[in-house]
Amino acid sequence: YKLHYVLIDFPTNGKISFDAIMSDFVIAHIDDKCFALTFIDNDTLVGISPVLPQFKGERKLSEQTMWGAEIFNIDNHFLGFRYKEIKDGYLFVIHNSFSAVEARSGANYFIDHVDVDSLLDKYQSYYLNLPKCKDKKYESLYYKAMSINKVNTHSPEGKIQRMWTTPDRVPHRHMWMWDSAFHCIAISEYNHELAEQAFLAMLEQMREDGFMPHMANPTDCSDVTQPCIMSWGAYNIYLNTRNLDFLKQCVPYLEKYLNYDIQNRDENKNGLLEWFTEPDYTICKCGESGLDNSPRFDFDEKMDCFDFTTYLAIDSEYLSKIYELLGDSENAKKWLKLHQNTSELINKYFWYEEGGYYCDRLFDGTLTKVLTHTSFLPMFAGISSKAQAEKMVKTILDESKLNTPFPFASISQDHPTYSTDMWRGASWLNVDYFIISGLKKYGYNDLADSFRNIILDKVNKWYKKTGVIFEFYDSQDAISPYMCKRKGDPLKSPDYRKHVHSISDYNWSACFTILFIQNIYR
Repeated sequence: YKLHYVLIDFPTNGKISFDAIMSDFVIAHIDDKCFALTFIDNDTLVGISPVLPQFKGERKLSEQTMWGAEIFNIDNHFLGFRYKEIKDGYLFVIHNSFSAVEARSGANYFIDHVDVDSLLDKYQSYYLNLPKCKDKKYESLYYKAMSINKVNTHSPEGKIQRMWTTPDRVPHRHMWMWDSAFHCIAISEYNHELAEQAFLAMLEQMREDGFMPHMANPTDCSDVTQPCIMSWGAYNIYLNTRNLDFLKQCVPYLEKYLNYDIQNRDENKNGLLEWFTEPDYTICKCGESGLDNSPRFDFDEKMDCFDFTTYLAIDSEYLSKIYELLGDSENAKKWLKLHQNTSELINKYFWYEEGGYYCDRLFDGTLTKVLTHTSFLPMFAGISSKAQAEKMVKTILDESKLNTPFPFASISQDHPTYSTDMWRGASWLNVDYFIISGLKKYGYNDLADSFRNIILDKVNKWYKKTGVIFEFYDSQDAISPYMCKRKGDPLKSPDYRKHVHSISDYNWSACFTILFIQNIYR
């Protein structure tokens, strides 16, 4: 089934001035007469306007009148439309449905029960209490990022019984595991309740055996997992909320999930974890890692993975901290011991001395020597020695490797597959954040701040040009993110139904933009 769009046009030759353009409402004036558009719910638009809207279909749009409502139909997808005359214009409702009867019923019901002013007051109040931007240079970008957080928040539905967040409206739509942790850490800076609810919504998708799906929606979930950063996420949300009850709710899930990974993602039982891979799925050999098409997985051989093992080291440390806060010293010691043991294994088996970075290790003991931006995760984890950190800084600064005009390339520039295609060379704000946080942990504050400024300037540049914060960026900063490859060549005219380009208004990019602007490092 392929949905074709409907354009809702407000024809006017008048002078238009906008008061607010937000993710869930627009307020403007047309020749000094008020125009407002907002949502009642997911399927219902309501507004006031000095002119009536016109409906135009991408394909043939049929029209009929049913019990006072106009019904527009495109490929058996229905819009019910009702309006009333008011002072200086019209009050109108547009209700979306896959049934003509429901489209009519919704339009007829809401035209008699809607209070546009109350809705606008409700939606505007969300923005009035946001923390002020700490860096005026990026103020517009900051509030854009906040708006992206808002538009990617869902109400409880089906199996998801709490407020929840999604990476983007198209094509992901659903709830994703490590994305949720990223979202909630940033959201906890200004909305404690939403951050806690959305985080617990993800945890509650866990299976009985401790498996956490990398994606869940109101009716189903996936059968692969994602990086285990949930203890890190829960602890950092707590730093803002100071709500021990939240940690008490989280901790059974956090422990059960780490135990699942230890028991099910260590085939050779050496304490080093391995991702589930799909060697025959060439455009996404390791979706479980979150790095779908990274060249790290082109070996098509079994290997111990430095990043998965590092996430285990990070999360076991933070789970220990959580138990300490909850007064459970026995479990705190147990998980701290695992953190220490895992950290030793990482430095023993994944460190590539000659290159000055960490990399994966094949089951036969051979280091892959593939350099990616994730190669510095142990620095973010704080488990590298001072000498290792010094070597990594030299590697980070090498302009022939990852130190690109838009830091940092996701694969070294001298790798044969280097391109703009996602994890094969493009720059991603989540790993940029890990690298900069790692630099700060080891005292390289000036260098970290310098990279932070470059990254924000680049994100802001493309925001000013396009109005968008993107999923990923060309590490050479030579082309628009719209034109980057994404598991295939981009379309000249972007159309998500045919091919997905670098996604617009991507939620974790917005979240890390907020943290960078506010200079918050976790």
